[in-house]
Amino acid sequence: MQVVAFAPSLGAVNNDGGGVDVRGFPMTSCHVDSFPAQIAISIVLAVYTQGGTDYDPERFIIARSAQGETVGELQCRWHWPDHPGSPVKFRVFAHQLPLRLPSAGLYTIGFHESRHEIETPHQFPMPVFKTDPFRAPSAQ
Repeated sequence: MQVVAFAPSLGAVNNDGGGVDVRGFPMTSCHVDSFPAQIAISIVLAVYTQGGTDYDPERFIIARSAQGETVGELQCRWHWPDHPGSPVKFRVFAHQLPLRLPSAGLYTIGFHESRHEIETPHQFPMPVFKTDPFRAPSAQ
C-alpha cells in the first residue's frame, strides 16, 4: 500500500462520489483556548495499491506528544475489493481523530501498520499552541 496524502485539515468529510471535501489542508498548527484540551481533528488519508492485494487492511493513526505519550489513536479497517479491469485501486478517507492535549508543544500524527509501531515514514508534525485572546484570528 502506498500513501498519496496523509495530513490533518481544518475540516474534511467523505463525499458521495468516493472522494473527500477538504478545508484547510494541510493544517499546519492547532490553537486551543486552554489546557488540558479534548479536541478532534480531521485527518485526510489517500492510499492506493495493486489489484489482487490488501483486501482487508488494518492500520492505525496515532498522535503522540514530544515525550512519546500516545494522546490519540484511531484504528482504520476497510474491505478493499479489486476493480475489474484495473491494475490498481484507490481509497481516500476523512477520519476524525480524538486528541487529549495536556499542554502546548509539538505533537506528531503517524500512520502505522500496528498500534505498537513507533517509527513510520508517514508522520506529520503538529505544533499546538494556546490561543492568544488578544490576537485577531488568522487562517491556520
